[in-house]
Amino acid sequence: MSLECLQHALDRVQNHRPELPESPTEADMIPWRQRIDAIDLVILRLLNERARCANYIGYIKKKLGLPIYVPEREEEVLRNVLTANEGPLSNDAVRRLFERIIDETRSLERQKYQDPTPNS
Repeated sequence: MSLECLQHALDRVQNHRPELPESPTEADMIPWRQRIDAIDLVILRLLNERARCANYIGYIKKKLGLPIYVPEREEEVLRNVLTANEGPLSNDAVRRLFERIIDETRSLERQKYQDPTPNS
């Protein structure tokens, strides 16, 4: 899915927020859950696209003989997202989430470009 399509999906999610009734019923959770499901799909697509980008960078690093782990870059990524964080997630929560995303991405890069295993 292209970034333009993802942006369109994100815009659609952001611009179609369900009503929050004064006296909610269980049925009022349905549109909110549908919204979460749609958001989850956008997040999944973005995470996979991020991993693809990291794989391309891993390829370049391997060709140039550079290490996969660059602590300064990781700190830059964390600084970027923490600066942009408007909540309601706390900065600590955002840091933990992105540390996990970075860790999984780095693991994928190592598997693909550094592990001396057969069929790599």
